Amino acid sequence: MQKEELFDRSGPPSHLPKRPREGELSRSPLEAYVLDHLPSDLAAVAQGRSTYEHLAARQCALLRDVGGAHGPLTDDPASAAATQLDLLFMLNGYTPAGPAAFPRPLVEAISEQCTRFPALDPHMSYELLIDVNCALWESHGRMRVFTEGELGLLERDFYLGHHLAEPAARTAFERLCSVVLEPDAADTADCLEEALQALDDFRLHMAQYGRLTKEAFQAFRPYHMGYPGGPRGASGAFMPSVQLLELVLVAPTRQYGLYLDQCAAYFPTWSRPLISEWRQRSRQGTNVVQAVLDGRLTLDRRAGATLLGVIDKFVDFRMVHLGVTRKTLPEAFSPTDKPTRRNILAQAGELDILGGDEPGTSGFSVHNVLTNAVYRLLTTRRHIADVLGHLTD
Repeated sequence: MQKEELFDRSGPPSHLPKRPREGELSRSPLEAYVLDHLPSDLAAVAQGRSTYEHLAARQCALLRDVGGAHGPLTDDPASAAATQLDLLFMLNGYTPAGPAAFPRPLVEAISEQCTRFPALDPHMSYELLIDVNCALWESHGRMRVFTEGELGLLERDFYLGHHLAEPAARTAFERLCSVVLEPDAADTADCLEEALQALDDFRLHMAQYGRLTKEAFQAFRPYHMGYPGGPRGASGAFMPSVQLLELVLVAPTRQYGLYLDQCAAYFPTWSRPLISEWRQRSRQGTNVVQAVLDGRLTLDRRAGATLLGVIDKFVDFRMVHLGVTRKTLPEAFSPTDKPTRRNILAQAGELDILGGDEPGTSGFSVHNVLTNAVYRLLTTRRHIADVLGHLTD
């Protein structure tokens, strides 16, 4: 496979806001193994040059050497997240073989970490995989990945892309919050234009995934899959600012409410109370669409056109995501399925997100989750355009 990098990484982007965190992350005692040896060990197992039993023996010996009888526990909160990330990278290496292959000392080390630091996720989460992993990359210049060589570079870029895109979606959310919460204090048209620009930046970041090949994605996807009775896998489905953006824009539907119920424990820790708060606010009418429909938010021609542009740009992102997913995970879509805006808007309401034989790493029906998101936005646009007198369909 020819080397291809999706993003410019001449250095950690200094302009990006940091994820909420107290203090800096310290390194994990398992860092050297996970960074320098785990990808090649997993490749050896996948290629039949080694076995999971041999891998477990090596890792359990490492746990004894690093942390004694109780695993690599640390009393330092600054290194707890990095240590947990490394433990879970080791554990998820066994996911293709199922939980029966999980080494008991490794499982116990993870459990003991959670007992000592209750805020830690006991499973590989979006927060650990993206937020913590990328924070360590920014501090130390190395990213945890499951694959080696050129595939490892593409896997790194996939995680990094989520990290780079998140602040733009968060900015769009904050600008829409200003419109809803401070309609008299904020310049509505200016806030909407700033949200539109942020969404365009977000879409462009996410569109980079279109360059990720199906083969590259399938190389590391098995390490993120869930299993019966286990937690949902780390997934872009749990990117928090996308959910916040939708909630401040429009009230949650029944299917979206089910989605949020299922995802509550999988969003990053800092975002959980914020998502819960805005879910309640939005249900009670504190969202842009309801404010316009009720007449609480009056838009002039410029602001109205920009709001439609915000919705259109959000749809663009959702369609890009849908297209990339269809490319990298074609088995989740019918060969005859044509996920165009027109076809999605014509469907008879939202579809069951828990249905489908080919779930994504999050455990949901990929097709239904993604097309439902587009459907909600397209129906929202139609309602807003009716009110504003700009209906062009």
